[in-house]
Amino acid sequence: MKTLFLMPDSWDLALDANGNIAVAESTYQQAQDIASACRTMKQDMYFNQQEGIPYLTEILGNGRYPLALYRKYLQDAALSVPGVLTALPELYLANDRIVRGQIKFTNDKNQTGVIGL
Repeated sequence: MKTLFLMPDSWDLALDANGNIAVAESTYQQAQDIASACRTMKQDMYFNQQEGIPYLTEILGNGRYPLALYRKYLQDAALSVPGVLTALPELYLANDRIVRGQIKFTNDKNQTGVIGL
């Protein structure tokens, strides 16, 4: 399955050298697909209401939720991307209310990548 290339800074479409909508490839495609999976809220996708992370019901606005639980949701989302074999979310609190981190992953071609959160 092909993934449209999204500009890293704006998450907007881009054009390739021929003026066509650019397509992401290889490890970058998997990194972008992981980022999309980790940003998807449960019940947000029309065609599959069960996919996504339960941000509204379990994470956002619920005081101090366990980072281990959020880490598990991120890992499950990353592993749902075809070809991704391992995913290791690393999270920390930037201040009392902001979580930062990254997800390191390895694919079935033994290539690695990192996605910032």
